[in-house]
Amino acid sequence: MKTRTKVIIGVVAAVVVAGAGTGIALSASAPEEATVLTESAQVRDVDVTVAASGTVDPALELGLQFSGFATAELATLEVEVGDVVAEGDVLATLETEALEAAVASARSGVASARTAELQALQALETAEQAVVAARLNYENIFDDYPSTIVGQPNRHIALENAQAQQASAAAQLTAAQQQVAAAGPAKTSAAAQLESALANLENASLLAPAAGTIVAIASEVGEPIGTTSVGTSGTSGFIILASLNEFVVRADFAEGDVVGIAPGQKVSLEFDALPDDPREGEVTEVAPFGVVDPSGASLTTYEVTISIPNAPEGLRAGMTAQASITTEEQLGVVAAPVTALVPTPDGFVVRVQADDGTITNVPVEVGIRGGYWVEIISGLSEGDRVVTGSDGELPPTDTGFGGGPPEGARENPDLN
Repeated sequence: MKTRTKVIIGVVAAVVVAGAGTGIALSASAPEEATVLTESAQVRDVDVTVAASGTVDPALELGLQFSGFATAELATLEVEVGDVVAEGDVLATLETEALEAAVASARSGVASARTAELQALQALETAEQAVVAARLNYENIFDDYPSTIVGQPNRHIALENAQAQQASAAAQLTAAQQQVAAAGPAKTSAAAQLESALANLENASLLAPAAGTIVAIASEVGEPIGTTSVGTSGTSGFIILASLNEFVVRADFAEGDVVGIAPGQKVSLEFDALPDDPREGEVTEVAPFGVVDPSGASLTTYEVTISIPNAPEGLRAGMTAQASITTEEQLGVVAAPVTALVPTPDGFVVRVQADDGTITNVPVEVGIRGGYWVEIISGLSEGDRVVTGSDGELPPTDTGFGGGPPEGARENPDLN
């Protein structure tokens, strides 16, 4: 309860704090009468709540595409925009003539690669045999004429020919080994192409991966496969599938607020279009990376995703929501208005008014700070009357906390 009382307040000559929790009366000179605004310290709950504006998005939004077939043509289109589909429903199919031709070509490529590998192995075996034969020939010639080669004009020619034969056989062996080395990767590549072609043929039907509503389609039957991006989150694909009866809110919280937000926390949600139908949501995800405000304000925000377990009737994707999250809470603690705090180099003091109207400065230890109330860990008791202003004016509220003075109140430098 706020009260106004008239007290004698003088100019402060000196204030000496003897110890924590000890209030020293103000010494004054040139007294004057003033009306002091006070409020009682209370035992109450104190919480820290952060808030941000967000957008309602579908809980599920998928861009579906025939992978790898930007130039393929549609054979059938089984759905229209607005259709509700179940998981596994066929949405569209592709013309398979080109896909079947790709499979046949890939099979031919695999066969050719296998043939090339066999030929390379055979060439390697032949080259290895030639190397052995050339070495034996050289050894035989050298052994037959160990001491008669020198001085005989024709004997050295046979030995030189045997050496040349060895060199030729070694070169053939190297070439065969290179063919074998190249044949392996070529066969692997051909097998991969066949696997891809078979998968593409098998996936010529586009199936719904989950239940939802068709919200966009890029192409008609007979046209090349196109891409569209009509989702609220910019999701792109040939078909956009979204859940229009399950929603989430995505809100950007300032970096100073997001540090207290974690998955599982409860969230109070209010919707601008449905002001009389608030809901309680739950934090499901906090973005690990922030986004800097592109306007140059150097404000970094983090996207927080909030589930809406029981969405109100009439809620639509793209609507605006206000999200409030309690990040800290203390139940049943002594609390005082934030406006009663006076900062000092050693912490905070609170001006306490006694029953006789005298006012003393009391050092206090503070806990969590809410919008208007601050937890008092020590220094005050329930019922203590703390000064929050004089003559309808408040002392400076530059305490670094949220909240503010009552409506119409102004700062009063006389109470500093």
